[in-house]
Amino acid sequence: MKGFHFIFLGLFILFSTSVQAKLVQILHTNDIHSYFDHVEHDEDLGGYAKLKTMIEMYKAEAAAKGIQTIVVDAGDFMEGHFFYMAKNGRRSFEMHNKIGYDLSVIGNHDYLMGTDDMDAILNDVNPKFKYLGANFYADSRYKGINKHVKPYHEMNIEGVKVAFLGLTTDEIVFRWRVYNGGIRKPLKEGVKYDKILKDRGNEVIIGLTHIGLKADKKLAKKTRNLDLIIGGHSHDFLYKPAYEKNKSGKKVPIVQAGAHAAVLGRMVIDIEKSGFKGIKEYELVPIRNVEEDEEIADAVQLAKEDLEKQYGSDHLYEEVGFSHLEPGDSSKVWNAYTTDAVMESTGSDISVHTPSMGGPYFPIGSVTRYDLYNSHPRWFDFRDDKGWFVYRAKVRGFWVKWIFRACMNLGIPLTFSGVDFEWKKNVFGKYTVRNLKIKGKKIKSFKYYEMALPEGIVRGGFRISPLVGLLLKKAHRTPLTVIDALEKKMKTGEPIDKYYLEEPKFEIFGRKSTKQKKSHVFFPGVER
Repeated sequence: MKGFHFIFLGLFILFSTSVQAKLVQILHTNDIHSYFDHVEHDEDLGGYAKLKTMIEMYKAEAAAKGIQTIVVDAGDFMEGHFFYMAKNGRRSFEMHNKIGYDLSVIGNHDYLMGTDDMDAILNDVNPKFKYLGANFYADSRYKGINKHVKPYHEMNIEGVKVAFLGLTTDEIVFRWRVYNGGIRKPLKEGVKYDKILKDRGNEVIIGLTHIGLKADKKLAKKTRNLDLIIGGHSHDFLYKPAYEKNKSGKKVPIVQAGAHAAVLGRMVIDIEKSGFKGIKEYELVPIRNVEEDEEIADAVQLAKEDLEKQYGSDHLYEEVGFSHLEPGDSSKVWNAYTTDAVMESTGSDISVHTPSMGGPYFPIGSVTRYDLYNSHPRWFDFRDDKGWFVYRAKVRGFWVKWIFRACMNLGIPLTFSGVDFEWKKNVFGKYTVRNLKIKGKKIKSFKYYEMALPEGIVRGGFRISPLVGLLLKKAHRTPLTVIDALEKKMKTGEPIDKYYLEEPKFEIFGRKSTKQKKSHVFFPGVER
């Protein structure tokens, strides 16, 4: 009888051990965009030195409980802040190495420097983290990209085989920068690798994506084996996981940690040989009230010194204007001001701006050139270190009408100055436009109008459609950058405050509007 008890006890212990939870901590960020020192308008929040401290703190706490930690980033850690220009993007990559990420996926702002420079950075810096992008590819001449960028990464965690699949956005306004290569459709590739990774014997499959929350939900619906999605691109602060059922009927949690290293995502998941058993703990922790890691703090200072050497301290820190804007929702005012600055600096009839490309860092108080670079932190080629140029194009009136219709129905985020029109959204979600006016006068279809545009629209536009290429064939680059235009307007002394922007009032099919001195048209936007 005693022997039976011992056998029963042994079997019980063996069985209990085999089903014992294997807990894993995952720390995650996304869209940190080279915000080395702090988030916009709050010097106490964020910063890579505090982020590093927090990561190490949570890793130590988990290790004391025997829990392994994996640190991941869901893309866009490069362009988006002036710090990106330090050492031509290399400081941003070095920071990613120093923070201690295990895996990262490519974001659309991580390849805007172009395939050649991206390859050069990868060769120079040699990432210590696994760099993922299943739908990203470049031809064989790019040794650094082909060596370091992989579709997925597999690891064994306490006997459980876990795979991370990387997917990035293929949005047309960005993907043209991947020349001699390209970006395949992320959902299609996700479905393909979902099966491949399962066939390879992975018991848990995690998507590390930079496609936005809407696309993440579609990805979950289209796949059968994906267990968890850690996302980015849409800058969503998901304080609770979003859930979507996959083809197997299982609810897939989707998480995302905002932007600009304002928070650190932390979760503890339960995995077994039989698969993913769910999220046991989840939170977004504000990156504040912790000591700065000394090594990272020194690296931030070094990056700042790099910028001061490259641009000149006197040039960067010279006051060029004053802004009465306040923290909060002043971005629309700043976008209107920027759109007007582009128009006025070139004496054009109409101007177009890309608010989603401008960033949220509108200046407050005394404005230096350093502040202006952060208010419009956009670069393609590193040699053009003063940012996007202003382009000017002669455009016939019928093309202007086409631009409005195309932008409204494609959801391209644009702001216009110098225009007014009537619009309506139908039951199918499409916009109709009529009675377009430029500077108060009804547009003439065959008259040429001078249009000012930032470089991103012109260079990106040629790739969007052959019609855009035809439209912009008379476009030429002016000597002015967007930063020059902003500085020029600031020196006129026109106040930048909450009264600058009059809310647009349109004549909407039968309802007359009030005449305005300025007209700013804000089109709906897409994810970043």
